[in-house]
Amino acid sequence: MIENSMSRSARSNNLGPWDSADLNAPTDLVDFGAISFVPNPNVVVRADIEEATQKVVAISFDYLESVLQVQAFAASKGESLWELVLGDIVENLSSQGLALIQSHGPFGPELSVDLPIASGKVQKVRMFGVDGGRWLLRGTISGAAVIDLEQRTELERIFRGLVVNRGETPLPPREILQLTLPVGSITTRAN
Repeated sequence: MIENSMSRSARSNNLGPWDSADLNAPTDLVDFGAISFVPNPNVVVRADIEEATQKVVAISFDYLESVLQVQAFAASKGESLWELVLGDIVENLSSQGLALIQSHGPFGPELSVDLPIASGKVQKVRMFGVDGGRWLLRGTISGAAVIDLEQRTELERIFRGLVVNRGETPLPPREILQLTLPVGSITTRAN
């Protein structure tokens, strides 16, 4: 397999996240369709379901006082979609008057922002993405992991272990890849 030159250096160093066709990808996975992962007894996994459509739109991993939410999107082969998406996010949040910090993290360009939540409080959030072969995997970390090294390290390890199955269905760039609920007991949360 010829790897997309736009793919993240973490993937080329066998650190993940992985494409399902990659021979070095983890095995014995929990399969959510477009995204699969190695089960971890210390992490609660939730399917985030869009209320209007009842479709699974994201997967969240709860670890101690932190959450990693992930989504997979279609991309064109050879396109670095994350930088375009990140630019759109920056433009959108800046237009709301929110203070942003752009930096370079372990997965490449990323964004930190304090998002307003109920009761006038704010929640620190960190957003990052990895371009794969015809897909983009986006991660958002919130909670203590934004500043707590141990929790951040664990959520980054989970992100690195994710396996993306793009499938062969033609999809426009930025279309959410289909997620499905695996057989078994899953906690769901409506968006």
